Amino acid sequence: MVHLSFPFSEIEKGGCGDPGIPAYGKRTGSSFLHGDSLTFECQAAFELVGERVITCQQNNQWSGNKPSCVFSCFFNFTASSGIILSPNYPEEYGNNMNCVWLIISEPGSRIHLIFNDFDVEPQFDFLAVKDDGISDITVLGTFSGKEVPSQLASSGHVVRLEFQSDHSTTGRGFNITYTTFGQNECHDPGIPINGRRFGDRFLLGSSVSFHCDDGFVKTQGSESITCILQDGNVVWSSTVPRCEAPCGGHLTAASGVILPPGWPGYYKDSLNCEWIIEAKPGHSIKITFDRFQTEVNYDTLEVRDGPANSSPLIGEYHGTQAPQFLISTGNFMYLLFTTDNSRSSVGFLIRYESVTLESDSCLDPGIPVNGHRHGSHFGIRSTVTFSCNPGYTLSDDEPLVCERNHQWNHALPSCDGRWSSAQQQTRKTCREVL
Repeated sequence: MVHLSFPFSEIEKGGCGDPGIPAYGKRTGSSFLHGDSLTFECQAAFELVGERVITCQQNNQWSGNKPSCVFSCFFNFTASSGIILSPNYPEEYGNNMNCVWLIISEPGSRIHLIFNDFDVEPQFDFLAVKDDGISDITVLGTFSGKEVPSQLASSGHVVRLEFQSDHSTTGRGFNITYTTFGQNECHDPGIPINGRRFGDRFLLGSSVSFHCDDGFVKTQGSESITCILQDGNVVWSSTVPRCEAPCGGHLTAASGVILPPGWPGYYKDSLNCEWIIEAKPGHSIKITFDRFQTEVNYDTLEVRDGPANSSPLIGEYHGTQAPQFLISTGNFMYLLFTTDNSRSSVGFLIRYESVTLESDSCLDPGIPVNGHRHGSHFGIRSTVTFSCNPGYTLSDDEPLVCERNHQWNHALPSCDGRWSSAQQQTRKTCREVL
């Protein structure tokens, strides 16, 4: 028999588990052995709820639970930027609250508020924002319900926020970001989602412009705004544009992107979107599917070879079954995307381009991932075949034939893993039985 002995110093001293660090707080101390203590404190504007100091006891338990940091109901903000939260945000705030916050910036400066989230009981709970302006106090707005308020800018260097709740229903509350800026400048207008901004000077008289990304159009606001003096206040001449994917359109650019409304999030319910792509006479249109995922059977994309819903049907696609690309025979292509009123998905990202087809050939059909193509001639009636790397099987071994309409007779096949998920599950079950 072998006897092992260890010095006492190598025997681990008893201890407690890591209690963690509260959100919006910090912890002093990193040892959790018997007799060790940890001290907690909160960031500015947050109040500590619970024990400030906890100690690891002999029973391997802390003397108290980890405290929490709750946003204070009263605070004076003097930093040039910061965040204001309803108490307990994003959890529900309490009943019978009467909170007051002051934002105090340098004399001669102003304050800009952006509402990131807003959810309070309609009619009975409300947030009032007041501008302690140069001459008198002005109410910038009183807000209730779930609609996120628009941005606000003060005329003076002090803003007062007052929040009141009644004795019953509560909500998630609010999350507000503030920044300060000079008297003779406008606040930072930000950058639209799915868009870009040109210009970074916000002084009186300066202008900035905006441009939506490919596939998106301006649905509100202005493409260019100027910092102006209006009724004694320095403000932007208009609102920042909103960039959204449109539901259809007549597309005449040589190339572009088609996205469903709601992209890059899930597309919307009950859509009926028509796109007509028009190329120059003598050209054809090629669309490439970079991404495609819709509700199977119910949300469909219809593609037709021509300018209208009566043109010859090229294909109707749903789920994840879409070809790598499609080509029109003429200079028009028609797309129709329809959805029901229930489940949705990410939709699609389709790139279109104007192409010139040789009179007697099809476009390169591509090569499947993990596979090979046999044949490099794509003329009318030409045939190409495919094979897969070891461990993969071809989804469709029928040859591709270039037809007179410059289209291949079927989609590019794929090389799939030798064992499908169902087969893998069967093998797993068999092993378990054995």
